[in-house]
Amino acid sequence: MLWRAYALLSHGGDRMGWRSWRRSAPPPVRRRPEEVLDLLERTDEALWLASALMACADSGMLRCLETPSTIEGMAGRLSRDPALVATLVDVLVGAGLASCEHGRVRAAPALRSFTSEEGAEAFKAALQAPLLQTEDFRARLREGRLALAGWTHTDEAIIDAQGALTRLWTAKALPKLRFLPGLVPCLERQGASLLDVGAGAAGLSIVLCRAFPHLTAVALEPAEPSAVIGERRVRESGLSTRITLRRQRVEEMEDEAAFDLAFLPQMFLPGAVVAEAARRIFYSLRPGGWLLVAVLADRGPDLASSLNRLKNLLWGGGTRSLESLKPHFAAAGFDPVIRAPGGRTIRMICARRPLAGSSP
Repeated sequence: MLWRAYALLSHGGDRMGWRSWRRSAPPPVRRRPEEVLDLLERTDEALWLASALMACADSGMLRCLETPSTIEGMAGRLSRDPALVATLVDVLVGAGLASCEHGRVRAAPALRSFTSEEGAEAFKAALQAPLLQTEDFRARLREGRLALAGWTHTDEAIIDAQGALTRLWTAKALPKLRFLPGLVPCLERQGASLLDVGAGAAGLSIVLCRAFPHLTAVALEPAEPSAVIGERRVRESGLSTRITLRRQRVEEMEDEAAFDLAFLPQMFLPGAVVAEAARRIFYSLRPGGWLLVAVLADRGPDLASSLNRLKNLLWGGGTRSLESLKPHFAAAGFDPVIRAPGGRTIRMICARRPLAGSSP
């Protein structure tokens, strides 16, 4: 499978005839009341699962599972009712995240990386970000304050949770960078530089600078509440000499041939500036540099695609699909402009500034 992924990223999925790998059939229409009740029951289960998993993270239970523990031991350590601890353990077991044998609770192999202090924080953020944002969405809609003006959150908890979630996504995606020709060697050399557009709490810059010791980053974040938190997180990470946070919009930047890699979360970008952003980023990259464009919205009729379009709309990016975005980057001069395979929620457009002297 690796050679196929490499070929896809080197030559372009569209060129290989893989245009429709994620197309799904329209979901069946629910015709009977019991089918609606079934959907509501599954929604109820999902909401309670999210809350129970959040309780496991908030209470410290995940940290307790760094080593096999008894329910009584965890209850004592956490000063919680043993019945509550036992029931939350049942949820973890039911979700396939733990096992309970001979009186001891063990984290499943997949959960073990989330039982460290840093892992537990990432697990918590992955739950907290959508929980806080959906709660805010419902409140603004109920109170008549909802405006499709993009990411306007000022709540520190929401900004911090989104930043932690970005760190989790970035760490998960790191191994895939090796499939982009020439990128990893560039990031490993002296003088390597990253452009992080819409940096928020600087989660992406922090993870990449930790992964590549010679890398420096310019993080663009025009929103003051997010910029303040981003600067704080950079200081706490010990990377203040390597990450510079600018209060600047991408369509205003004037850097030329300064970066080896740029990241653009277009779901936060108004439609009117997409083409100009693509042009500015093109000239800011060194020849051979790569742009990664995160895309949420999808044209599919399935539920996941519909929910992604809702998030994209609320975050300021309208309901632009991946296919509608690609021409903007091709017009700016990028070649190739390709889709990375996979991705249920976040998908990537990978676009390269051609090497010096190469024909478009």
